[in-house]
Amino acid sequence: MKVEKNMLLNHENLSDHVAKIIRKMILNGSLKPGEKVNQAQLAESLNISRGPIREALRSLQNEGLIKHETNKGTHVTTLSSQDAYEIYTLRALLEGKAAALAIPNLNGNDYNKLEVLIEEFKNAMDEKDLETEAKCDIDFHRLIVNASKHTRLIHMHQQLDTQVGAMFLTVANTLPMRAALVVENHKKLLDALKSKDTVRVSREFSNHYVHALNELKEGYDLLTI
Repeated sequence: MKVEKNMLLNHENLSDHVAKIIRKMILNGSLKPGEKVNQAQLAESLNISRGPIREALRSLQNEGLIKHETNKGTHVTTLSSQDAYEIYTLRALLEGKAAALAIPNLNGNDYNKLEVLIEEFKNAMDEKDLETEAKCDIDFHRLIVNASKHTRLIHMHQQLDTQVGAMFLTVANTLPMRAALVVENHKKLLDALKSKDTVRVSREFSNHYVHALNELKEGYDLLTI
């Protein structure tokens, strides 16, 4: 695996490029949950020094995809059932409120962006592109939460974003997902927002996560994020 020559000209761009490569390896299963990340091996395979590797891993650690422990090294993150429970229930609480607050602030352009993200998510699932799936999902929910204009709530939600990548990876590797169901559930959230019914919006966003958690716990063959 070779790094493009133009990336070598800029150290910061190189580390970003390396992070993208490692992220793809994690999301496509080349690096599996719990597996140790060998920096020397990565540096050799990419034909670069370890500096950009270390920077890339720090970035991925912030995303929640990588976990570093003293005396244990760096590993691909795994999340327990308790981790999943806490992440899903907290997002249900935060997004239920954020979505209700967002209603008066969302405009036609925002709705168009959400529709585009749903379509991009579907295309990514058709192409089995987990990296793009995760990005579209995060962008979809982030746009809505940011529209709440509630600074502290937004900050709390952003803190959860560092674990979303790991949660998405854990789910994707635990249960298969079907594009049609994921897309339909996101459309349901969008339809609720367009109704401008705050009670319905809060309920739909809360149920979105509660149902997903129940599916995960009960071992259904479908799971939506």
